[in-house]
Amino acid sequence: MPAPRRSIFRPNPAHLCALALLSAITLLSGCGSFFVCEGKTSCPAAPCVPSSTVTCPATGTDFAYVANPSASANNVNGYNLDNGNLTTNATSAPFSFGYQPIAMAVTPANTFLYTASNPGISTGYLYGYSIETGGALNILSSGMPLITESAVSLAVSPDGQWLFVLDANSLTLSEYSINTSTGALTFNTTGAITPGAGTTGNASLDVTVAPSGDYVAVALGTGGLQTFTLDTSTGALTPQNPVAPATTQIGIYAVAIDANNYLYAAATNGLAVFSATTAGVPTALKTYTAGNGPRSVAVNTASTFVYVGNKTDSTISGFSIGTNAVLTAISGSPFTGPTSIGALAIDNTSGYLITSGYNTSTGIELFAIGTTGALTSSGSAGSGTNAAVVSAIATTH
Repeated sequence: MPAPRRSIFRPNPAHLCALALLSAITLLSGCGSFFVCEGKTSCPAAPCVPSSTVTCPATGTDFAYVANPSASANNVNGYNLDNGNLTTNATSAPFSFGYQPIAMAVTPANTFLYTASNPGISTGYLYGYSIETGGALNILSSGMPLITESAVSLAVSPDGQWLFVLDANSLTLSEYSINTSTGALTFNTTGAITPGAGTTGNASLDVTVAPSGDYVAVALGTGGLQTFTLDTSTGALTPQNPVAPATTQIGIYAVAIDANNYLYAAATNGLAVFSATTAGVPTALKTYTAGNGPRSVAVNTASTFVYVGNKTDSTISGFSIGTNAVLTAISGSPFTGPTSIGALAIDNTSGYLITSGYNTSTGIELFAIGTTGALTSSGSAGSGTNAAVVSAIATTH
C-alpha cells in the first residue's frame, strides 16, 4: 500500500512581503494603544501640550539674562524673547545665584554664560554656566568659582576663544582662553591700561570687543578710553595710545563698537563717536547730544542704530547710523525708559532693546525696535530698587 502523500504549503513570496510589512506596521502602531513606546531612551519624546495645568518648557534661542530682579539682588531672571514680551521665562528661571552679579557675558555660540560676583561685597569670583534647552542654566565646576578676580565688566571675543575681564581695583585687563567644550578658563595674558594724559579720577568701567575681532576697548571714566589691538589666534594684546576726554569734567562710561569698527562711547557730554583702524587706533569724530547722565550704550548687529541709556533723566536716546558713522536722531527720541537706566542690550534678532533700571514694577523694560529705529514698549517687569546694586544684562547671539 503506497504511503500517503503529504501536502506541502509553499507560500507565495509576495504574500511573505505583505505579511512582513503588516507585522512591522503593527509593531510600530500597535493595536489601539497597546503597543506604545514604553519610555525607552530610543523612544521619541511626546510633544508638550500647554494647558491651564501644564506649563511647557521655553524653546528658541533668543534669551536675555537680567540681574537684580525684584525678587532678590542675588537672583538673575532669564526671559525668552521669542514672543516679544517679558512674560515668558527661560526654563527654570529665575535663577538663584547665591551672590550678587556685577557683570555677565554670553559666548557667541550661546553655549556658556560667564558672571562676576560683586567684589564690593565679598571676594570677587568668576562663575560659568552652560546654557541648556529653553535657556536653562547649569553651573560649571560643581558650583565652584572658575577664577578669583575682582571684575567690573566682562566681554567675549566674536570667535568665542577669549574672555576679557576688566579688573575693578586696578588698571588691568585680564584675558582667559575658553575651552569651547567644557567652558573652563585658562589664563592667557594681561593688558596694562594707561589712562589718558592729564586725566584724574580714572576708573575701569566697561570692556567690549569689536565684532571684527580687530581690537578691544575699555572705558575709564574721567581717565578716558584705552584700546588694544587683538591677535585672535594667540590672544596677544597690543596697547594703543589712550584717548583723554576734552576736559577733566568729562568721563567715558560705556563703549560699543559696530561692524565697521566705529566706536560709540557714552560720555558725560553725550554720545562720542570715534573711527578706528584695524589696529584699534581711535580718532575722535564728533560728540552728539544725548540725555542727562549717559551711562550705557548698544548698537544693533546691522550697525544701523545706536542707543544710549541716560541714567539721570531715565530716557533712551536713539540715533540712526549713516555713512562714516554720521548720526541722526531717531524721530521720537529720547524715549522714556525705566527709572535710572543702568544697562541696555539688543537681542539676537535686533528686533528688541531690553533695559534695566530700578523700579519694583517697571524696572526692566522691553522695547520693540521699528524700521526707523523708533522704540515702542512691549512689556515690563519689576527690578530691585537699591541703586547700589549694579544693573547687568547679557543676551544670546
